[in-house]
Amino acid sequence: MRFSTLLLSSSLLGLSIAHISSSSGRDFTLPSRRGCLVSDDGSIAPLITRQTRRQQNSTFPSSITVPVNFHIASTEADANLITESIASAQFSVLYDNFAAHNINLILNSTTRVIDNLTGSAFFVNEAPEGEYNYVYYREELDAYYRQTRRGGYDALNIYFFSQYLPGLTGYCQFPTLTPLTESDDEFWTDSCQINALTMPGIPAEVANPEWNLGHIAVHEAGHWFGLNHTFAGGCGATGDFVADTPAQRWEVYGCPVGEDTCPDAVGEDPIRNFMGYTDDSCTSEFTKGQEERMFHQYLTYRRQ
Repeated sequence: MRFSTLLLSSSLLGLSIAHISSSSGRDFTLPSRRGCLVSDDGSIAPLITRQTRRQQNSTFPSSITVPVNFHIASTEADANLITESIASAQFSVLYDNFAAHNINLILNSTTRVIDNLTGSAFFVNEAPEGEYNYVYYREELDAYYRQTRRGGYDALNIYFFSQYLPGLTGYCQFPTLTPLTESDDEFWTDSCQINALTMPGIPAEVANPEWNLGHIAVHEAGHWFGLNHTFAGGCGATGDFVADTPAQRWEVYGCPVGEDTCPDAVGEDPIRNFMGYTDDSCTSEFTKGQEERMFHQYLTYRRQ
């Protein structure tokens, strides 16, 4: 099924605004900023009741092991773009940064497909050259997920697409209050989407100029483990529901050392944090509080 999408941007690296309409009359609007597609309107709170009950009745282990499945989709023109060494380097970036927080990722499988529709993340610009009219093939995407997703609700499935919506870098599902099973449609779409041009080792002439060290996959996996953006909640008291990430009013780009968008709150903007929007060359850390939240969210809502 085709959903018509009008992309209002002439720059592949500028702000992207997409409006998607379907024959059912439902409308969807993609974020108007560069970067991650995960919305902050639905930032997940601690889900206190169930989490507190489990914490009272059990002790979380000192480490967790999480199965990972890579799915690499390329267009025919990009058939040789994502090499084995690039995929291996991407997993190493994921492994090292989560292992530092006692989350051990195990790569169970890597699958590949070369197909123009799949490699374009099921978004295809069907307008004449120089114009933009992206069409979203949602039913085909859902079928692809059903055919390829591996493991249970506690398995991290990451899809890398050689072509992605201009200006955007990825998307990942948060955990749900009630763990999903194969009988739930949402189970099959529980995954991360990554713009493959953010992977480490992609040739410089086509790589994303800001995010090209593989940290986007770390960022999106952080959402899958239950982390919000560092700027979720702005300067409010709850913020991103992690106590040791300083408040941040909005997303910041580049690597603005000393940036402080919440001057009345303690600490400068956490520009080094993986869950912000600063350049890959700037990001390098999760906090202890984020580590604890990932453990709690994963063991409470994903692994039963």
